[in-house]
Amino acid sequence: MSKPSAPDHPILFIPGPTEVHPDVARAGARPMIGHRGPEIGELLRRTLARVAPVMGTSVSVFPLACSATGAMEGAVRNAAPGRFLHLVCGAFSERWASIRQACALDGDVLEVPWGQVHDPGEVRRALRAKRYHAVTLVHNETSTGVMNPLPELALAVKEQDDVLLLVDTVSSMAAVELRLDEWGVDVCFAGTQKAWGLPPGMTLCAVSPAALRRSAQAPGKGYYFDWVEHQKYLDKAQTPATPAISLLYQLEAALDRIESEGLPSRYARHRAMRDQVLTWAQGRFPPFAQEGFRSVTLTTLRGNGVDLGAVLSAVRKRGYVVGGGYGKTKGEVFRVGHMGEITPSLLREMLAVFDEELATLGGPRS
Repeated sequence: MSKPSAPDHPILFIPGPTEVHPDVARAGARPMIGHRGPEIGELLRRTLARVAPVMGTSVSVFPLACSATGAMEGAVRNAAPGRFLHLVCGAFSERWASIRQACALDGDVLEVPWGQVHDPGEVRRALRAKRYHAVTLVHNETSTGVMNPLPELALAVKEQDDVLLLVDTVSSMAAVELRLDEWGVDVCFAGTQKAWGLPPGMTLCAVSPAALRRSAQAPGKGYYFDWVEHQKYLDKAQTPATPAISLLYQLEAALDRIESEGLPSRYARHRAMRDQVLTWAQGRFPPFAQEGFRSVTLTTLRGNGVDLGAVLSAVRKRGYVVGGGYGKTKGEVFRVGHMGEITPSLLREMLAVFDEELATLGGPRS
């Protein structure tokens, strides 16, 4: 039997960037508008009002023209001065600490082994043992495929007075339910190139009133990521610098798709795809992430002796791009992204090709 033909473009099953639907791609080709005229104000008002329910918030949401790392640095600079506690469980939670060090600020690291999540009790004890002014957390650690228990960790942080909670939801926002106001998250952000299903280049960042108050007192925070400055412009339905206008158009189109699917159905689809990959991997590729805390947007699996470079290359030639390991896990694991525009049927198609190439290379069979 001949192998099925490859798709018309390489389909991305990586942790990001992710697939962009044709309707969303076309929206980026709309005519340009001025960034100080009435049209941009209307665009910002109607778009950000629709973003807020996805984030579970009523606080200000800033559409930053940068990658999520920019929002991460902005959060650190605006939360200063004081001492930071970084909850580290992988490469991207380590980035919080690296940025804080680069900004010459004080802080400590509370680290767990890669593949594990943070225990709220341990966080609670750390916060009682020393005075901290801000805690940083990655909700969904893209390097390991673990999803930290955000509501429980937020509760532990909020038991302490005047401690800001800064959360990276880069690979979870728009794929899982977030209740930022209810949980007491002060700063939360995600790049558009993950579960939102947009091209890279814009980060949506929610900032609480408490974080704005801290920002007003923060020394040396710079200009581009000054939350107070962003709020001043947002109150006029503008941005301090030129926004990513084409991405705002594409965000509108993506929101049309999200609202058409419905948030509960969207969240259920992501959970189903996580379970689909875990079922496929059973008995062959052990999950890297801690049981009970496995991501719904990407699944990280141990290679179990397979030549991962060879199989991922073979699958890529068939038109499906699957992620390898990152940082410490490079060569040890592979990461299957299943977020945004990926569907169970597309995932099934890719896994079938993966199995075919495994068989050719003599890998473990289902």
